[in-house]
Amino acid sequence: MFKNTFGMLIGLALVTCSVFAQEPLRDRAIIQYMSADILLPDNSLLNVDMSFDCGSDFSETAMIITSDAGAHLLATAFTSLYGPSAGKQILASWNNKVDESDPRKPTFLVVTPPENATENWYESGIAKSTNKTLNYSTNSLTSVTSDEVEASSTVPVVRAYCGSRDHIATSAQ
Repeated sequence: MFKNTFGMLIGLALVTCSVFAQEPLRDRAIIQYMSADILLPDNSLLNVDMSFDCGSDFSETAMIITSDAGAHLLATAFTSLYGPSAGKQILASWNNKVDESDPRKPTFLVVTPPENATENWYESGIAKSTNKTLNYSTNSLTSVTSDEVEASSTVPVVRAYCGSRDHIATSAQ
């Protein structure tokens, strides 16, 4: 009986994956899978695999931020689109450990669509009649008084990854 149940679960997993599988685009390649070597603070390497297919946490990734410059660009965009508090939240996510006990700050931020987003959720971000200028000054992103970002279905979700646990170094595996 266990073998039949196990077989059914594998079959269900395969069917589920094929339902969520990515479709190739007519005029653009899409990333389905990515493998990266991450250099840890102790100078060891960690190999990280990310699947953008089959309903994974990364399946609807809009952006991956991997540097201070990227975090500042994203914070500037969020400040312009959603207000100063949103930009401050981006920089706080990048510059702080998720939990005090984490061994390090995040390695990357992942931006995904807002919950319950429509297919082209990103197109409604900036009204065409709105005149917006990007603010390249870091001080203005971090010293503005906090006015809370309204919980909105139009604000993308930003999550910090790969700072929350120690890993076995590649050389030790």
